[in-house]
Amino acid sequence: MPEMKILQAPDYIILLGYFGILIFIGVYFRKYIQEARDYFAAGAAVPWWLSGVSLWMASFSATFFVIYSQIAFKYGLVAMVIAWAGVPVMITARLFFSRRWRRARVMTPLGFMEQRYSSFVHQILVWTGLPFRLIDNALRILATGIFLAPAIGQKWFTLNVSMVVVGLIMIIYSILGGQWAVLVTDFFQFVILCLAVLAFFVLCLAAVGGFGGFLAGIRATADMPQGFLHPLSPPYDLFYWIMFALITFLSYNASWGLVQKYNCVATEKDAGKVAVTMGVLSFLGPLFFFLPAMAARFYLPKVVGAGVLNRSDEVYVLMALKILPVGIMGLLVAGMFSATLSTLGNEYNVLSGVLTKDFYHRMIRPDADEKRLMKWGRLNCAIIGLVTLGIAFGMKYLKEVFNLIDIMVKIYGASGPAMMLPLLAGLLFKKVNSRGALAGVVAGLFSGVLLVVLDGVLLGIYKDRVAVDPTLSYWLKQGWISASSGVNILATILGMVIGSALFKAPEDEKKRARVFLARMSVPSEPQVEPGKTRRSPFGIVGIGLMIYGAIIAAVGAFLGWKGQAREAFLLNLVVGAVMFLIGFLLKVLTNGRRSPAAT
Repeated sequence: MPEMKILQAPDYIILLGYFGILIFIGVYFRKYIQEARDYFAAGAAVPWWLSGVSLWMASFSATFFVIYSQIAFKYGLVAMVIAWAGVPVMITARLFFSRRWRRARVMTPLGFMEQRYSSFVHQILVWTGLPFRLIDNALRILATGIFLAPAIGQKWFTLNVSMVVVGLIMIIYSILGGQWAVLVTDFFQFVILCLAVLAFFVLCLAAVGGFGGFLAGIRATADMPQGFLHPLSPPYDLFYWIMFALITFLSYNASWGLVQKYNCVATEKDAGKVAVTMGVLSFLGPLFFFLPAMAARFYLPKVVGAGVLNRSDEVYVLMALKILPVGIMGLLVAGMFSATLSTLGNEYNVLSGVLTKDFYHRMIRPDADEKRLMKWGRLNCAIIGLVTLGIAFGMKYLKEVFNLIDIMVKIYGASGPAMMLPLLAGLLFKKVNSRGALAGVVAGLFSGVLLVVLDGVLLGIYKDRVAVDPTLSYWLKQGWISASSGVNILATILGMVIGSALFKAPEDEKKRARVFLARMSVPSEPQVEPGKTRRSPFGIVGIGLMIYGAIIAAVGAFLGWKGQAREAFLLNLVVGAVMFLIGFLLKVLTNGRRSPAAT
């Protein structure tokens, strides 16, 4: 295969500028962290539009551009349809769950478990849910490492080195400024990601001859899979999509990191707007994300050789390295980092909140003051990051057997129902008690682990046949994942129903549950301290965007002065100018603005 392009000096300047501004914003927001509520829930004072953008950024990472692009490259349009599963899910979030999470009035997503069920169930969910979240986050580090390694392009920069670099950056970023820093830098990173992806989309479309050339290239490719432009195609059929949508429903409505965004805004009306924003962005994003991977099916083999077909998990970055000019490639790598930083920064903060507030403060040091809680919050962030990185190294070997999306769905399908359904049931159904919640956790985890182990045994027994028999491969991979997800959901629900029916709750639990459920009928409104206001923090994001836009434009000017390709000169100049303008408008609109400090 001919030598691929790699990042060049101007790309590294843009990438280092991105990290420098992130560190600056993180350090700046330390002054907003006065108590644990500020660190873990941003003081419930975040504008709905910012929390909505942050929720979208937290819902995916570089996994989106590695996992889904791999599916788009192999099977086509079905990747977009799978990604759209989040759209109907956010409708249910807007109608039912966003306001209920606000009315729970908690600092962390598990905060109501002790009152609604019992302290024992609360701790069970803490310690069974934590490994599930760590494994999911490890997959994100793996995917980001897969993207970064070929972009750097140096022999010494292996996948292992790439994952270490990614993991350590995530830890440093997450510790700096708590939920405020995560939320505000999410908007900064949102702008970067959108500009990078849109630039790549336009250039890719131009490289293949527009939409007409794209369709012609697909039709002219002899080895193109059947149904490449169908909304659902084997092995990702309707059954798979339904099960994936159910798992997405659980994830978006009960995942610790995502529902925390509802707790960061002031009112339940704002929480509903957060869900709507998330739904709109979940629809628009896939329209631009997956065309490069689909076009790569016929474009890359022509320009770099057929060997690319064996590197399907790297296809997005390989396509970018062939099409994007110097400078803009660095911006795209920054965009991929921004997606993962947003997700893991949010996840680490929430997981740290669970360990600090729901375990350390509740079980070990009930008398701990705010300073001690914030200290332990940052320490727990570092511990969580290191453990996640270790798990990522173990998961690296699974990608030799499964597509990365199948690994992701297998993780969620095996553990998600047991972790998430008791949370949602506690918000919705008064008949579910602590015994039922515990039975649901046990039943769901038992069926999930059993089916994963059984699948592994069968794949080992029929390893040779799976390689040559598409039907058997489907039923031991995608079909098994879909069916086991449904079984685990059913097992968890039956466990909750049967456990609640057979084992009655004690009177003290019934009393606490009645108080909690009565609170769920009362709208949640912010409590504002008279006379206490905060200067709007978003002007600093405007300054960051202006500085970063100036760096990109300066890189473009330098390329023009050195006589580089005219395309690189113009694109860097235009993208830098647009980013500077967005930052300028944001600074002007928020200059001097103050908002009430919610409590």
